[in-house]
Amino acid sequence: MLKGYAGRILRVDLSAGTADSEPVPEEWARAFFGGRGFAADLLARELAAGTDPLGPDNKFVIATGPLAGSGVAGSTRHITACRSPLTGGWGEANAAGRFGPMMKAAGFDAIVVEGRADRPVYLWVTGGRVEVRDASGVWGLFTADAREALLRETHPGAEAAVIGPAGERGCLFACVISENDRAAGRTGTGAVMGSKNLKAVVVHGEDPAPVHDEGRLASLRKEIVRLCLEHPTSRGLRENGTANGIGAHDALGMFPHHNFREGTSPRIGEVDGPTMTRTILSGRKACRGCPVACRRVVEVREGPFAVDPRYGGPELETIGALGTCVGLYDLRAIAKANELCNKYGLDTINTGLSIAWAMECAERGILTPGDTGGLDLTWGNAETVLTLIRQIAEGEGLGALLGRGLKAASAEVGRGSEEFAMQVKNQAFPVHMPRGKVGQGLSYATSNRGACHTQGIHDTSLEAGRTAPEIGFTERYRNLPSQSKKLKAEVEALAQNYRAAQDSLIICRFTSWDYGPTTPAMLCEVLNAVTGWDVTPAELMLVGERIFNLCRLFNLREGFGREDDTLPARCGTNLPEGPCRDSVITKADLDRMLDEYYDFRGWTRDGVPTDETLRRLGLERL
Repeated sequence: MLKGYAGRILRVDLSAGTADSEPVPEEWARAFFGGRGFAADLLARELAAGTDPLGPDNKFVIATGPLAGSGVAGSTRHITACRSPLTGGWGEANAAGRFGPMMKAAGFDAIVVEGRADRPVYLWVTGGRVEVRDASGVWGLFTADAREALLRETHPGAEAAVIGPAGERGCLFACVISENDRAAGRTGTGAVMGSKNLKAVVVHGEDPAPVHDEGRLASLRKEIVRLCLEHPTSRGLRENGTANGIGAHDALGMFPHHNFREGTSPRIGEVDGPTMTRTILSGRKACRGCPVACRRVVEVREGPFAVDPRYGGPELETIGALGTCVGLYDLRAIAKANELCNKYGLDTINTGLSIAWAMECAERGILTPGDTGGLDLTWGNAETVLTLIRQIAEGEGLGALLGRGLKAASAEVGRGSEEFAMQVKNQAFPVHMPRGKVGQGLSYATSNRGACHTQGIHDTSLEAGRTAPEIGFTERYRNLPSQSKKLKAEVEALAQNYRAAQDSLIICRFTSWDYGPTTPAMLCEVLNAVTGWDVTPAELMLVGERIFNLCRLFNLREGFGREDDTLPARCGTNLPEGPCRDSVITKADLDRMLDEYYDFRGWTRDGVPTDETLRRLGLERL
């Protein structure tokens, strides 16, 4: 019996109204682990090139990995994947919470949905079976209201992955929400659910996957909790959430303000983690088995920014995207913006950076009041930010343009606005400054899903001296300055391979290296205790490299190339002040790093994996 897995993949064809399941072969499981790996191989094999992302032939995948349900801190995650309607290429997003372990306990490691229902529906998955049920009564509802109604219809202990009105309407960066505040945020997977008339996937199960060595696993669980409680990053996350890092990044000149024009601001203390803890924080939440408890609950009871606490509180990315990047330094207003995005089912990063771009366009006279429906697009206008969130979700006014993504919007508006549309492959920048974190800039450019802060390593980790020689992060890379371009091609490629493995097992960044204390070697111990395998750190990295290259091949098939591994022109201009003011990434800089990166990966200078690389990774069929 395959240990660590439910052992089956559920397939649902909404057009035909049929469902079936198939076994998970152990050889395939070891080659791709789960999560991102399962989704990448399924979609690469089964989608034809040029499949319409919002058409019935696109497939929507939810997958988890062998660690889900193990009780190990950080193992409560799942991934959503498809051909992205936002980028046109590889699309993935992942989220924490109860859904992944519950889906596995319901009998499935992955769910693959194709076709389009002729009416709104949801999937009810339990006990190794699925029902396609009518969702007309919850279509149009906000995410938390829909979730609560669906749990009343199914089982109070169930969990649901739900879309809101933004996904129903087809906003290209609509996301999938579980537990009301856990967002699989990036690349528009919520729009693909909406295109299939699929409001939600609801799961409930009580059958945990078998484990090879429960005694060893229990020992590792206990040790990882102890390490997390002692780890300084984990303690900071528990105290102040992800926003704990805002002040430090701003002091380094690496936190963006006014659409990445500046990297530091004297007002940062108004919106950082300690300030949120002192002012609007009302509670902390933890995923099962995790002592970090990074999730926030906020309380704003009165006034125009009153917040429904079901939708949690803003994370670092949201405070940057819907706060400092739009010149807004009121935590109450930012919390309200976060609530609206979670209610409608919108990615906060793409939403905020789209609004920031529009505000700069207005400041420069590129967008006029006639273009904006009379909206006051002055920096920091909270009322306008909240109005635009609603417009983006509903496809109205200026929001109809912004909801298409920054690359598309700036191409339509033109007049030089492309130079400060902070995006890669139509995916908006996360709130980390590439001019300060040069390696992050390269990772943004080369990430298969568009600009992404979670698929590489942050330069500050290297500068702080963090190493992991078992996966290649040797003394060679210790203490590399964040603004240096030296060796960044190598470290980002290595990190992308490691992240691909993490996202397939699937494990949280905050409990495992390099943010958390679980080393890659210990991660292999956990995997082996669960599965009975003998995976080494070298094999872990090989699987990650296989998955990263597979997603690259997916993009190449859809017409992507070296010209898409790029950064906006703003990255090549100096910041006005701060420690990073002399650091830039020009086109020539990026071209040199891309050459080094492609060489290190075993790709041609056009960014195509060589035949030798494909054979080494077992991908020669592609």
